[in-house]
Amino acid sequence: MGDNNDRYAAAFEEFEKLSPEDRLRAVLSIRAPNDQRFTSAFVEQQCKLRDVKITGPNRSLVTFAFRVERWYCNASGTLHGGAQATIYDIATSMAMQAIGKRDFWINGGVSRVLTVTYLRPAPEGEELLLECDVVHMGKKLAMVKGTLRRASDGAIISTCDHNKAAVPTKPGMPRL
Repeated sequence: MGDNNDRYAAAFEEFEKLSPEDRLRAVLSIRAPNDQRFTSAFVEQQCKLRDVKITGPNRSLVTFAFRVERWYCNASGTLHGGAQATIYDIATSMAMQAIGKRDFWINGGVSRVLTVTYLRPAPEGEELLLECDVVHMGKKLAMVKGTLRRASDGAIISTCDHNKAAVPTKPGMPRL
Protein backbone atom coordinates (compact mmCIF):
# COMPACT_ATOMS: atom_id res chain seq x y z
CA MET A 1 0.00 0.00 0.00
CA GLY A 2 2.99 2.31 0.60
CA ASP A 3 3.75 2.51 -3.14
CA ASN A 4 0.13 3.46 -3.86
CA ASN A 5 0.20 6.13 -1.13
CA ASP A 6 3.37 7.59 -2.63
CA ARG A 7 1.87 7.49 -6.12
CA TYR A 8 -1.34 9.24 -4.98
CA ALA A 9 0.63 11.86 -3.05
CA ALA A 10 2.82 12.56 -6.08
CA ALA A 11 -0.20 12.82 -8.40
CA PHE A 12 -1.95 15.29 -6.10
CA GLU A 13 1.23 17.30 -5.71
CA GLU A 14 1.57 17.59 -9.51
CA PHE A 15 -2.13 18.48 -9.87
CA GLU A 16 -1.78 21.25 -7.28
CA LYS A 17 1.08 22.81 -9.26
CA LEU A 18 -1.15 23.30 -12.30
CA SER A 19 -2.94 26.58 -12.97
CA PRO A 20 -6.73 26.52 -12.41
CA GLU A 21 -7.25 26.37 -16.19
CA ASP A 22 -4.78 23.51 -16.61
CA ARG A 23 -6.39 21.58 -13.75
CA LEU A 24 -9.76 21.75 -15.48
CA ARG A 25 -8.24 20.85 -18.84
CA ALA A 26 -6.62 17.83 -17.16
CA VAL A 27 -9.96 16.72 -15.67
CA LEU A 28 -11.74 17.22 -19.00
CA SER A 29 -9.04 15.24 -20.84
CA ILE A 30 -9.58 12.05 -18.80
CA ARG A 31 -10.79 9.29 -21.10
CA ALA A 32 -12.53 6.05 -20.18
CA PRO A 33 -13.47 4.58 -23.56
CA ASN A 34 -15.47 1.68 -22.13
CA ASP A 35 -17.42 3.81 -19.64
CA GLN A 36 -20.97 4.25 -20.94
CA ARG A 37 -22.21 6.48 -18.12
CA PHE A 38 -23.95 9.75 -18.85
CA THR A 39 -21.35 11.59 -16.77
CA SER A 40 -18.43 10.20 -18.77
CA ALA A 41 -20.04 11.08 -22.09
CA PHE A 42 -20.72 14.63 -20.91
CA VAL A 43 -17.20 15.27 -19.58
CA GLU A 44 -15.37 13.50 -22.43
CA GLN A 45 -17.39 14.68 -25.40
CA GLN A 46 -19.60 17.69 -24.73
CA CYS A 47 -18.25 19.86 -21.90
CA LYS A 48 -15.79 22.55 -23.03
CA LEU A 49 -13.95 24.97 -20.75
CA ARG A 50 -14.58 28.60 -21.73
CA ASP A 51 -13.17 30.71 -18.89
CA VAL A 52 -11.73 30.58 -15.37
CA LYS A 53 -11.49 33.59 -13.08
CA ILE A 54 -10.14 33.54 -9.54
CA THR A 55 -12.42 35.95 -7.68
CA GLY A 56 -10.94 35.73 -4.18
CA PRO A 57 -9.39 33.37 -1.67
CA ASN A 58 -11.07 29.99 -2.19
CA ARG A 59 -13.40 31.52 -4.80
CA SER A 60 -13.64 31.15 -8.55
CA LEU A 61 -15.99 31.71 -11.48
CA VAL A 62 -15.76 29.01 -14.16
CA THR A 63 -17.68 28.95 -17.44
CA PHE A 64 -18.27 25.80 -19.48
CA ALA A 65 -20.02 25.40 -22.83
CA PHE A 66 -21.95 22.47 -24.30
CA ARG A 67 -24.59 21.68 -26.89
CA VAL A 68 -27.87 20.01 -25.95
CA GLU A 69 -27.55 16.53 -27.43
CA ARG A 70 -30.51 14.20 -27.99
CA TRP A 71 -29.00 11.95 -25.29
CA TYR A 72 -29.89 14.63 -22.67
CA CYS A 73 -33.40 15.38 -23.89
CA ASN A 74 -36.86 14.44 -22.62
CA ALA A 75 -39.77 13.31 -24.82
CA SER A 76 -40.48 16.99 -25.67
CA GLY A 77 -37.04 17.33 -27.28
CA THR A 78 -35.68 19.69 -24.64
CA LEU A 79 -32.91 19.35 -22.05
CA HIS A 80 -34.26 17.04 -19.33
CA GLY A 81 -34.43 18.47 -15.81
CA GLY A 82 -32.63 15.46 -14.37
CA ALA A 83 -29.88 15.88 -16.96
CA GLN A 84 -29.55 19.53 -15.95
CA ALA A 85 -29.21 18.56 -12.28
CA THR A 86 -26.51 16.02 -13.13
CA ILE A 87 -24.68 18.52 -15.34
CA TYR A 88 -24.75 21.07 -12.52
CA ASP A 89 -23.40 18.46 -10.11
CA ILE A 90 -20.50 17.65 -12.45
CA ALA A 91 -19.63 21.22 -13.44
CA THR A 92 -19.89 22.85 -10.00
CA SER A 93 -17.66 20.12 -8.58
CA MET A 94 -15.09 20.68 -11.33
CA ALA A 95 -15.13 24.42 -10.59
CA MET A 96 -14.06 23.58 -7.03
CA GLN A 97 -11.24 21.35 -8.29
CA ALA A 98 -9.77 24.36 -10.07
CA ILE A 99 -8.79 25.89 -6.73
CA GLY A 100 -8.87 23.03 -4.20
CA LYS A 101 -5.79 21.84 -2.36
CA ARG A 102 -4.75 18.42 -1.05
CA ASP A 103 -7.26 17.33 1.52
CA PHE A 104 -9.09 20.62 0.86
CA TRP A 105 -11.67 20.12 -1.91
CA ILE A 106 -9.31 18.76 -4.55
CA ASN A 107 -11.88 16.04 -5.37
CA GLY A 108 -14.89 18.39 -5.40
CA GLY A 109 -16.48 16.87 -2.28
CA VAL A 110 -19.96 15.32 -2.19
CA SER A 111 -23.40 16.87 -2.55
CA ARG A 112 -25.47 17.74 0.50
CA VAL A 113 -28.18 19.73 -1.27
CA LEU A 114 -28.57 20.47 -4.98
CA THR A 115 -31.49 22.76 -5.80
CA VAL A 116 -32.30 23.54 -9.43
CA THR A 117 -34.82 26.15 -10.54
CA TYR A 118 -35.98 25.72 -14.14
CA LEU A 119 -37.01 28.84 -16.07
CA ARG A 120 -37.26 27.95 -19.76
CA PRO A 121 -36.63 25.00 -22.08
CA ALA A 122 -33.43 24.39 -24.01
CA PRO A 123 -34.20 22.48 -27.23
CA GLU A 124 -31.97 19.83 -28.76
CA GLY A 125 -29.09 21.48 -30.61
CA GLU A 126 -29.06 24.63 -28.46
CA GLU A 127 -25.61 25.90 -27.44
CA LEU A 128 -25.47 26.63 -23.71
CA LEU A 129 -23.09 28.31 -21.28
CA LEU A 130 -22.84 27.12 -17.69
CA GLU A 131 -21.40 29.57 -15.16
CA CYS A 132 -20.25 28.07 -11.85
CA ASP A 133 -19.58 30.55 -9.07
CA VAL A 134 -17.70 29.05 -6.12
CA VAL A 135 -19.17 31.35 -3.46
CA HIS A 136 -17.56 29.73 -0.41
CA MET A 137 -15.16 26.88 0.34
CA GLY A 138 -14.59 26.32 4.04
CA LYS A 139 -12.83 23.39 5.67
CA LYS A 140 -15.91 21.13 5.67
CA LEU A 141 -18.71 22.86 3.72
CA ALA A 142 -18.93 24.74 0.43
CA MET A 143 -21.50 26.61 -1.65
CA VAL A 144 -21.51 26.90 -5.43
CA LYS A 145 -24.09 28.72 -7.56
CA GLY A 146 -24.73 27.78 -11.16
CA THR A 147 -26.45 29.57 -14.02
CA LEU A 148 -27.26 27.87 -17.32
CA ARG A 149 -27.74 30.32 -20.22
CA ARG A 150 -28.40 30.21 -23.94
CA ALA A 151 -25.15 31.13 -25.68
CA SER A 152 -27.01 33.05 -28.38
CA ASP A 153 -28.66 35.68 -26.18
CA GLY A 154 -27.77 34.99 -22.53
CA ALA A 155 -31.33 34.05 -21.57
CA ILE A 156 -31.33 32.02 -18.35
CA ILE A 157 -32.46 28.40 -18.72
CA SER A 158 -32.04 27.43 -15.05
CA THR A 159 -30.12 28.19 -11.88
CA CYS A 160 -28.76 26.04 -9.07
CA ASP A 161 -27.52 26.24 -5.51
CA HIS A 162 -25.13 23.42 -4.69
CA ASN A 163 -24.11 22.81 -1.07
CA LYS A 164 -21.20 20.41 -0.69
CA ALA A 165 -19.38 18.57 2.09
CA ALA A 166 -15.66 17.71 2.15
CA VAL A 167 -14.72 14.03 2.13
CA PRO A 168 -11.45 12.11 1.75
CA THR A 169 -10.43 11.75 -1.86
CA LYS A 170 -11.55 8.11 -2.11
CA PRO A 171 -12.61 5.61 0.54
CA GLY A 172 -9.50 3.73 1.60
CA MET A 173 -7.10 6.28 0.10
CA PRO A 174 -4.70 8.02 2.44
CA ARG A 175 -5.52 11.50 3.64
CA LEU A 176 -2.81 13.69 2.19
